[in-house]
Amino acid sequence: MKADLREKIIEAIDIVDYIGEAVNLRRRGVNFVGLCPFHQEKTPSFTVSPEKKIFKCFGCGKSGNVITFAIEYYGLTYHEALKELAKRAGIRYEPLTEKVKEELTKRDRILQALEYAKKYYQKVLYTQSGNVALAYLANRGYTKTTIAEFEIGYAPSGWDNLLRELTSAGFSKEILLEAGLIKQKEHSQNEFYDLFRERIMFPIHNHSGKVVGFGGRILKEVENQPKYLNSPQTELFDKSKLLFGLFKGRNEIRANESVILVEGYADVIALHQAGFKNAIASCGTSLTEEQLNQIARYCKTIYIAYDGDEAGQKATERAIQLALPLGFEVLIVKLIENEDPDSIVKKYGAKAFHNLLDNSKSFLQYLYELAQSKSILTRPAQKSKFIHYCLHLISTIPDKLQHIEFVQELADLLSLPYSQLNTLLKEKSKLEKEKVESAENIVKPDFSINITKQELELEEEQLISICLEFPEAFDLLKIKKFHSEQMITENGKLLFSILENHYGKDILNNILIDPEVPQEKKDYFVNLVLSKEKLSERWEKFGFDREEKDTGKILEDVYTKFNVKKIDLTVKELRKKMVEDPANQEQYLKKMQEELRRKQKLLNFLRR
Repeated sequence: MKADLREKIIEAIDIVDYIGEAVNLRRRGVNFVGLCPFHQEKTPSFTVSPEKKIFKCFGCGKSGNVITFAIEYYGLTYHEALKELAKRAGIRYEPLTEKVKEELTKRDRILQALEYAKKYYQKVLYTQSGNVALAYLANRGYTKTTIAEFEIGYAPSGWDNLLRELTSAGFSKEILLEAGLIKQKEHSQNEFYDLFRERIMFPIHNHSGKVVGFGGRILKEVENQPKYLNSPQTELFDKSKLLFGLFKGRNEIRANESVILVEGYADVIALHQAGFKNAIASCGTSLTEEQLNQIARYCKTIYIAYDGDEAGQKATERAIQLALPLGFEVLIVKLIENEDPDSIVKKYGAKAFHNLLDNSKSFLQYLYELAQSKSILTRPAQKSKFIHYCLHLISTIPDKLQHIEFVQELADLLSLPYSQLNTLLKEKSKLEKEKVESAENIVKPDFSINITKQELELEEEQLISICLEFPEAFDLLKIKKFHSEQMITENGKLLFSILENHYGKDILNNILIDPEVPQEKKDYFVNLVLSKEKLSERWEKFGFDREEKDTGKILEDVYTKFNVKKIDLTVKELRKKMVEDPANQEQYLKKMQEELRRKQKLLNFLRR
């Protein structure tokens, strides 16, 4: 892929607008900050620079530009990212050549295999083999539009239908195995069989819309076979991080500023068909913090509509415990007895489910009614335990203003004085604060990149910094015939040679899009540009006004001090030689005096 396409994309796309679609950013000085989408944090450390067209998280160390964000966040391949971004920017994208196609990574091939499998299952659904499955779906009330929208298919009976179909299409057994589509027979190295057989197939997408796995529902009961079978854990399929319906409903979720969390695929599909397109479900696992982090990218309100049985109650309580500390507003939907969202919209219609949403309860109201139904509140010890549990949940909510409202609600529910409960909450919060402060005193790992701190001289770093900040400084250095070999340390020479090899309008982004540059070097350059506090310290130590606007003056000062440092090191070496080699002491002394006179001239220049 030509470098100029990458440069055009980086130049054309507003990185703040692009990343802002996934991360809630707010301005801080010349940059924008937000909560990092790559790791869990409560204090924003994710920084986006519109001027440099880069991002950097000072918490986890993740950094890059608009292209790397598309790859890392949306799970796109390199070429998919270029194609998608070029389309967004209105830039012509040249199709991949045969040579580039041959160089597709294993991840690309796995994604292609999963997409091919999805289309195969869809095709089978409308053949004679799929008649039973199609009749089942129609009986469940799914329309043709819904079946097409969710790309539902059917895995036929037989042990190797998909295997033969995909191998004939050019996919290796190794790729199919890593995609989770086939399994290896026990006690056999070369025999494989289809994982999914006689099952209705629901494709599961990642947040960029790529099929990464499947959920399969069995049509007829078979002993020792689960009703639902999901793809196994693979490089692309991690149930703890995926949410069924999230990609399809992302726009509705943003528009409604909320999600409806349900238990199964059938519930999601039925609700979407009934108009509730913000319904999602975890993929055969209890809700996780990783899944909540995915939801947080789109909204901060969750309606939990789990079944009312014992398992559903436990799942609801776990969701409450996980969601509150992440700042979610949690509302519980009380379903009609012995019904689930799927059956409710089919029996009673969308309006009935709307009414349930409108009458959803706060997490405290839900827990109170649940405790009442189990006669917990009639026993003093159990009631005290319940109160402390509710206060603990309230204390985990980041927004302290909400504590007042929830303590008042709890007081009203239990007919207790607000002051009494508030005192208990403050004591609990104090204990929690002491625990946090104690934990903060423990030495934490430093994620900042510091690859050359001990070897790289401050003056070298300043020279690198000015070239990154003012690319025109390179032109001035070329006039002085300066090159990387004139740097002081080996690390300095290496880093400056990277700058030389990526000279252009945007040196930093040229470095970031070059796969040949090691990631640790990329991180170093990004850190140097965006770590404003450290940068200010470096400039202050260097005795230079950070607000100076004249690039020529900045460079002259930095370059002069760089040469002063080189002279100091040369003088230090000459003094050492005078001791080691007394016979040539006079020669060394003469050379040292020359260097000191040159240093004085440079210092006089700085004082001008």
